[in-house]
Amino acid sequence: MPENPNRSIERQRAPRNTTNWIGLIRTPDGAETPCTVKDVSSTGAKIGVPAHIELPNDFMLKIIGMDYVCSVNLAWRAGSLAGVRILQLAKLPPKPLTPQQQAEAADRAPHQSLGTRRGLRRG
Repeated sequence: MPENPNRSIERQRAPRNTTNWIGLIRTPDGAETPCTVKDVSSTGAKIGVPAHIELPNDFMLKIIGMDYVCSVNLAWRAGSLAGVRILQLAKLPPKPLTPQQQAEAADRAPHQSLGTRRGLRRG
């Protein structure tokens, strides 16, 4: 019996984008494991994680450098690859600047002076 050619489309509804992102898996017990995010779609992702690391059914996936965190559900596992369904996606708020970072940013900012408003003065 021939395989249904639409089967893969049925299983994977949203188009996937290939990535090579670094991620961090955080399990409900607080353990953290680095991983790679191989591809993503609006509904899921494929991640690379060492085969000896057990994954729970539900965990958090943080995308490093993009400050995104996802609540995910394990859909499948094959060796060092795993597919996850994205249940919820959130953008983390930016971290507040330290006083030193604030001072460095102020030094780089263009300085305003009264002379910049001369063209607006009359008389």
